[in-house]
Amino acid sequence: MDIKEQLDTVTAVIDSVDVRPKDAASCECYRVLWFGKDGLFRRLFSELKSLDNDERIRVAQLINDVKSRAEHELASIARTVGNEELLRELKLTHVDVTLPGAGPAMGRSHPISLIEDEIKAVLRQFGFRTVDGPEVEEEYYCFDALNIPVHHPARDLQDTFYTDTEQVLRTHTTSVQARELEKGKLPVKIAVSGRVYRNESVDATHSDMFHQYEGLWVEEGITLPHLITLLTQVAKALYGRNRKVRFVPKFYPYTEPSVGLLISDSRGDGWVTVGGAGMVHRKVFEEFKFDPKKISGLAFGLGTSRLVSERFGIPNMRALYANDLRVLDRLV
Repeated sequence: MDIKEQLDTVTAVIDSVDVRPKDAASCECYRVLWFGKDGLFRRLFSELKSLDNDERIRVAQLINDVKSRAEHELASIARTVGNEELLRELKLTHVDVTLPGAGPAMGRSHPISLIEDEIKAVLRQFGFRTVDGPEVEEEYYCFDALNIPVHHPARDLQDTFYTDTEQVLRTHTTSVQARELEKGKLPVKIAVSGRVYRNESVDATHSDMFHQYEGLWVEEGITLPHLITLLTQVAKALYGRNRKVRFVPKFYPYTEPSVGLLISDSRGDGWVTVGGAGMVHRKVFEEFKFDPKKISGLAFGLGTSRLVSERFGIPNMRALYANDLRVLDRLV
């Protein structure tokens, strides 16, 4: 193949869309093939010595023209290919900072909070206001003021947690009721919710920490039918009109008479205890200098954790406190 034919081959490669290099590797191959130490153009220039002077000048000019064009085109192709590869890499590995940001996932209320809000909405219709109290409590408010003397089982070290300062982690939110009665102002119509603690063995239906929701209503003329009606409205609001409600006799030291609140389970073939209630005991009134002959009151406590377990069909109550989002996301 003479010099002219070899130059025509280079020109054909540059001009052909199908043959010209399309990636960085192909560009490098052509660079070495044409401009390398043993490349085409070096060989062509070495062949000029066999030509006479006039022919050598004409062919040398032709070689230079093709070489210059080949260098320019190859450099242009390499830049284009490099930009395309960089763009592909940027699309895969970089973020367009001009795009709207992807904010954090929205949080949601815990199932216990949802139930508490629903109970609060029902009680608000009856005029209850929400109050709060300390979780680390004095024995007086947790026991003595509520007609629970020293010999009562609830005072046993196995039933609650004591601190080095001889305080207790409250075993019920009823301690807040005692604090409210201590103020001596009537009427009292309060709702209390929060964590309580028991020194119990943890299993599917028991925990050493759980939530309660309590209510206290004290003034003249409060009777047991008020209590039954109120708790029936709460239960129906939480579980629907088709769930049955039942009250059974119970014993609580700070109420007399006392009842347990039961609802029919989700299968309809049994009952689940979800709370306790009763009329405020006369000794509690006397402790806070109220005359039990003139006033009366109702008190109730709902096991919020158990309400949630029954509402969402959770067989193991511990799942509510394990912070496993895979479980909680299915509930709300």
